[in-house]
Amino acid sequence: MNQILFNKKNKKLKYIFKVQLFISILIIIILIIYIVNSYNKDENMENISKIINKNIRINSMYEVEKQSSDKKIYLGKIYIEKINLEYGIFNNMDEELLKIAPCKFYGGNLGEKGNIAIVGHNYNDNRFFSRIGELDVKDKIILEDLKNNKYEYVIFDIFETREDDMTVLKATKNYELTLITCNNSNKKRVIVKAYMKEL
Repeated sequence: MNQILFNKKNKKLKYIFKVQLFISILIIIILIIYIVNSYNKDENMENISKIINKNIRINSMYEVEKQSSDKKIYLGKIYIEKINLEYGIFNNMDEELLKIAPCKFYGGNLGEKGNIAIVGHNYNDNRFFSRIGELDVKDKIILEDLKNNKYEYVIFDIFETREDDMTVLKATKNYELTLITCNNSNKKRVIVKAYMKEL
């Protein structure tokens, strides 16, 4: 009698073990599929950014002069050698464009006086503005317009602020650049302020 009960208990335990094993394998497969899809999606976005970089060159060759500044798709390009950053910049901003490349958030055209603010996502990797927190005062940022004019900026301040702090967009009569991204760990904004070297 005890042996029959023991065998039934054993079979039940084996069945439970098999079900748990099956569920565990299924969860692992689902996680692997999710990770692969996320990686492919990130890689596709990075490829789109590279295509935009090439497209800016082509776009700058054809009819840039005829477009009014508010109708241009691109503002230009941004280069930060220290963190190996090179991206095209959209002239306007919305959620979909922000997924592809940095966007102008505030200000006029390159080469004009005032505060130009550019925002970029922080993906906690090497994309967009994820690494701007590694910059230091006196590091250089290069902006290039659609006519291939380059403007060199020198960083004078780096700090974090609340997400609703709009004082970073304060107008100025100088040539100023403001880079903005998120600090994903504390929900604050990382701000990099730079001034343009004399033309």
